[in-house]
Amino acid sequence: MSADEPVRLSLAALRAEFAASTGAERLQPLGLGRVVEGDGALDGLARAVADFPRSGAGVVVLAAATPMTVTGWDLRAEATEVLGRGFAVDWVTLGLADGQVHADEPTVMTARKATAGAGCVVTIGSGTITDIGKVATSKGTPLVVVQTATSVNGYADSFSVLLRHGVKRTFPARWPDTLVIDPEILRAAPPELNRAGVGDLMAMFTATADWYLASAVRDGCRHDTAAARADPPYDATVAATVRAHGGRLLTLAGGLAASAGQEARLAASLAELARILTLSGIAMGVAGSTAPASGMERAVSHLLEMAAAARAQRASFHGTQVGVASVVASATWAHVRRRIGEGALGRPARIPDPDQAMDRIREVFKQIDPTGAMAAECFADYARKLRPLAGASDPLASLRDGWDSHEAVLSETVIEPGDLAHGLRSAGLPASFHELPEPVGDADARWAVASCPLLRQRFCVADLAMLLGAWEEDDIDEILAEAAVLTGQP
Repeated sequence: MSADEPVRLSLAALRAEFAASTGAERLQPLGLGRVVEGDGALDGLARAVADFPRSGAGVVVLAAATPMTVTGWDLRAEATEVLGRGFAVDWVTLGLADGQVHADEPTVMTARKATAGAGCVVTIGSGTITDIGKVATSKGTPLVVVQTATSVNGYADSFSVLLRHGVKRTFPARWPDTLVIDPEILRAAPPELNRAGVGDLMAMFTATADWYLASAVRDGCRHDTAAARADPPYDATVAATVRAHGGRLLTLAGGLAASAGQEARLAASLAELARILTLSGIAMGVAGSTAPASGMERAVSHLLEMAAAARAQRASFHGTQVGVASVVASATWAHVRRRIGEGALGRPARIPDPDQAMDRIREVFKQIDPTGAMAAECFADYARKLRPLAGASDPLASLRDGWDSHEAVLSETVIEPGDLAHGLRSAGLPASFHELPEPVGDADARWAVASCPLLRQRFCVADLAMLLGAWEEDDIDEILAEAAVLTGQP
């Protein structure tokens, strides 16, 4: 797709495309009911709610305490007025008085109790509020999501990112029945929150490659039943749902910064950015996994957020961190491909010893959780990744046998870390950990990057580096040094 061609969104066209794909039988149904977008979309909120069969119960709205003002009017008051034309409305405020909301068990339980028996649930707010609404809403209760910023891709998918033992985990949830995207509401969000969506989407240049890699490696571990329970096989049609718009994303990134003060142009850019984020959410839901948009880069961001939460510190916006981590993930891909070019695939794979891995995970997490709960949670998931690798006679066989064809796919997917950093900077986003709004020091950045393979079951490029013997201390230093040079750090 041309970088000059605006992104369109048609659920009917997407359903037809998925149905016609070669892997259609493996895909999940696209369960997002509809998207109401465009100027004045909020006015359609009451109609969206009224479209669902009702039991006579009222509407429960989940939101944070953060004030929401749109061009002089209060979003909470406006939504109440719109919904109140036909329904009883009960606002439920989640999280702290300063607007911080964590998707932990107590907060989810509060939301479940508040929405029990509701005729319809509406979420108005962040991706975290949306995640809570998706997992807390009882089956059969209509869910309407009002997107308030172009911050993350989680408004449109069927998953929720929740905290378990302090560790960020993705859980199956549900699709929204209706997603409401009003450009005027998006434009009223803090600019840095809207730009975070650009960083969130930069993962398409690395996570898609990680998904492809994991599928290729799993082909060499087919005899192991644990492998069958991992992420679904790579699907080129699903991957292209978002990756095809990579050029357009980079064009929009520059346009967002250039649109400052030009309200109509900014609203149009944000509306299009919201469509790409919606497509990213749809890709995850249809794949039945977050793999199309979550690789090494998102694991690094999750670790930084976990560390900040454990220290009662603020972290930068998730998408903003993902953008920075994508530069490092791209640099990791460049490093691994160089090592393969030097013959690294010709040597036996270095499978981590489970006992040593457990010790390492304990050491990694004890600085932020001395109880050991985080370490136990992470090892339980990491062990599921180790078992099929250890059980295969040669877990890298499929890569060895057809590296040229794999390299051809990867060269069309991953972009150079310098190009990725330039895209971030053009949107007014940081490209290095030091530049984050909540700066991350060298020690914490290195801890998150070095530890990212240990967080979860999903296989990523850092795992491949480990199997190749290219994830030693010197390798990590080299990758971080390359990223630093490309982002202009001293």
